[in-house]
Amino acid sequence: MTTEGHIKQTIQKDKQHQSLYNDPLYVVENINEDVVVVDGCSPCAIVLTRVESTGIHIQDSSQSSHCESIASCYGIACDNVGCILVSDWGSHRIHQIDMDGKFIQFILTQQHGIQSPLGLSIDNKSQLWLCNNDGKEVNNLQVQIMNSD
Repeated sequence: MTTEGHIKQTIQKDKQHQSLYNDPLYVVENINEDVVVVDGCSPCAIVLTRVESTGIHIQDSSQSSHCESIASCYGIACDNVGCILVSDWGSHRIHQIDMDGKFIQFILTQQHGIQSPLGLSIDNKSQLWLCNNDGKEVNNLQVQIMNSD
């Protein structure tokens, strides 16, 4: 939207005019200017949508095989190398996915004290901020976020 409240662009359908999303909940943009959407809460899909500057949709991918292991998405963030972090409230872990939608690793789990993670953010120092629901707290965590190369 513009500062006047006018919609500048809508991403809704693919090249075949099929709906891209069933229940879009969370959205971020990565370093490639891809639109990354959590579609649905449980089960969820992570949909990466590449859009040209003209607004024409050029590619999307949904990693349904990986997303079946995500019990319930409640937060999403992108780091400075293009990786996507997804908080998984139901499985008590943070998933790291590369900029093409492929699973890399779990960066935090219950073994790290993560209980029902909700919102997350990565600040300009590449530190992870996480809302940990069961602890009723916000944590600033230093984690090793691996590049997918």
